[in-house]
Amino acid sequence: MITEHAAALRILMNEDLYLILHDLVEEKMPAEQFVAAEPIITEETIKHPEFIFVGKNQKNFLILTNEALKENHLKALESTLSRKQLSLDDVAIVDYSAYNDIIFEDLNASFMPQKLVLFGLEPNILLLPETPLNEVSSQPDLQILYTYSFSEMLGNKEKTKAFWEPMKNL
Repeated sequence: MITEHAAALRILMNEDLYLILHDLVEEKMPAEQFVAAEPIITEETIKHPEFIFVGKNQKNFLILTNEALKENHLKALESTLSRKQLSLDDVAIVDYSAYNDIIFEDLNASFMPQKLVLFGLEPNILLLPETPLNEVSSQPDLQILYTYSFSEMLGNKEKTKAFWEPMKNL
């Protein structure tokens, strides 16, 4: 029995039928009859900025500075890292002053830090909770240390010591 009547087909065929690409190729149906489904977008694509940074971020340790790193700043930082048995390969160092309107969510998407040191940057600038100066603050999956800028610390033993105490426990 061959029929093309819609009501008759509904009664005779009560199962769902699907046409797949393999069936089209086997039957050599013209490509014009095949309609590709439009992709379903479930969530809006969010673009995060790309960051220029020093290091390789192998240990998800992000260091933000409020100024471009000078050679003496980098040497002091390398010395501090080596005392913690870390190297530049273990961290990512970003000059925050080179970016506008960056919040922690943008940095988190790029670096996924577990540890964050803010040199001269207040946490609220990044929309992070308030953190006391030179104290480690623990957030879910993140430890934050907010401290003096390199310019404030270099040559000032008291500020350097105040930074080093919480840094060695981070």
